[in-house]
Amino acid sequence: MSSINFNIDSWLALSPGLLTRDEWHHWSNNHQQWPVEPMPVVASLIKPMMRRRMSSLSKLALQTALQIAIDQPVDYIVFSSRHGELTRTVKLIEEIMAGDDASPMAFSQSVHNTAAGLFTISTHRATPVTSLAAVESTLHHALIEASIYLQENPTHHVLLVDFDEPLPTPYQQYEKQNYQSVAFAALLSAGKQYQLSWEKSNAPVEEQLPQSFAVIDYLLNDEKQINITDNRLQWSWTCQ
Repeated sequence: MSSINFNIDSWLALSPGLLTRDEWHHWSNNHQQWPVEPMPVVASLIKPMMRRRMSSLSKLALQTALQIAIDQPVDYIVFSSRHGELTRTVKLIEEIMAGDDASPMAFSQSVHNTAAGLFTISTHRATPVTSLAAVESTLHHALIEASIYLQENPTHHVLLVDFDEPLPTPYQQYEKQNYQSVAFAALLSAGKQYQLSWEKSNAPVEEQLPQSFAVIDYLLNDEKQINITDNRLQWSWTCQ
């Protein structure tokens, strides 16, 4: 079994209709039922000229990052998303197959690190940033990346942003769980507030919601321990 330790100095989660801690608590206490006719996440912190060109997913990720990190010291940034800009990529492919020219702007913002790059541009921060994907355990691998950095730089602070949305129509057959777009952001520092350990798991696991929802639920309820299992690994959280 391997493990890492870190502190969560603050965290924020945004999803349509789930914009405050009270709304997230209501979601958690009602068996994670999605809001009916949810209010959209307003990307108010993104400049209008930039906002007009962005996908809804990038706007969600960037708004969440800006909301938690504004005026906060950040030395390293980790953006993570299992599928990234897949919706925009599918649309580009469909346009090309229909004989249309691909939009250069849309093409430039279809890469996986779109949100990460737009964050540094919008904040004018020359901060090291990485963007990663690691199938269903993407968030946990992002935490490993952040923790390794903090081990080497124990006085620094890391901004982590994990975000995803439901698969576009051509791929929905591969996703059995219904969920909303979500962005989870946390400011991390070196410490032992949380221990995250993991080990191999050979037990088959049914299709689950993105693991960020389980982590949000865990943090909301101030639980001491939680296990999150996927088809490859079991992740165990412990709050000291």
